[in-house]
Amino acid sequence: MRKRVSLTALLFVFGVSVLLFAQARMEFQKADSLEELQGLIEVEVGKIDGDVGIYILHVESGEDVEINADRQYQLASVFKVPVLVTLFKMIDDGYLSLDDRIVLKEKMKTYGSGLLPAMKAGLNLSINDLQLLMMAVSDNTATDILFGIVGADRIAAYMKELGLTKTVIDLSTNQLILGYLGLDMDKRLTIPELWRVPEDYWQSEERKKRMEQFDSEVHDFSTPREIGIILEKLVKGDIVDRETSDEIIATLRHHTGARLITRFLPFGTTVARKGGSLGRDWKMTVLCDSGIIFLPQDAGHIVICAFANELESPWYEFEEMVGYVSRFAYDYFLSNAGQ
Repeated sequence: MRKRVSLTALLFVFGVSVLLFAQARMEFQKADSLEELQGLIEVEVGKIDGDVGIYILHVESGEDVEINADRQYQLASVFKVPVLVTLFKMIDDGYLSLDDRIVLKEKMKTYGSGLLPAMKAGLNLSINDLQLLMMAVSDNTATDILFGIVGADRIAAYMKELGLTKTVIDLSTNQLILGYLGLDMDKRLTIPELWRVPEDYWQSEERKKRMEQFDSEVHDFSTPREIGIILEKLVKGDIVDRETSDEIIATLRHHTGARLITRFLPFGTTVARKGGSLGRDWKMTVLCDSGIIFLPQDAGHIVICAFANELESPWYEFEEMVGYVSRFAYDYFLSNAGQ
């Protein structure tokens, strides 16, 4: 009896083959020393018009590359990483369980990325469901439900416990988006209400002043190094304990969507990551990615954080730059692990 091969299977095989062929033909500059790696990365960063910060750490050797690593950046959805680790600290402290459940209500829905805004109210969700949605598809509704449970004060306390002094996570996704767009972040709008904001408001002086005020403040900010420290602690098993750290890493491995860190890495490379973006007036102005690259051949782990604020270059140029930077680091640390 002849076996039938589905069109989906054929397309998948074809897609993988094309990807492997393209990567096989692509050549990347390789650094022979940490100084050369720093230089290669500085050249790539110099091509971007915007405020860019980079922190790359090979966890096992302690070697790192830094560009503006201690400068504070608006994180966009990368702020969900501190929310996530604080959530798991609360679970370890016995305040709640991944099995606890929340019923989705219409008023909980938040604009922006995610699936829950399109789902019917009344959906019965576990805390585990919410934390997976928050990280895998950057669901803003799931994030704001969890942010309301965890609270800004508890996040601040845990960041302080971890020794992070420049990480400020004080706004929900709803508040962050409203404030960044020049709206009143203390006056929650439903999704339909946001779409009904009068057209003339977007060009008004009031909006301009609100945006300037928001930009002068520090909301949902951190540094490449401090987000990198959280990721390093996960690799080392120091966020609560080894088991909890591994649970968080497993969640971060469910990432979908943006291809920044993963863009030019060899097919099949394991990456645990979280990115984020914010835009104004049809232009992406904040673009960030953070993650852990798992090197093959027991060569260790690379933590990488690449943040851009006030981005003037097209978003795809920054994405490509992060892809090159990640590949340079991958090749260098894979070749030099244990030396």
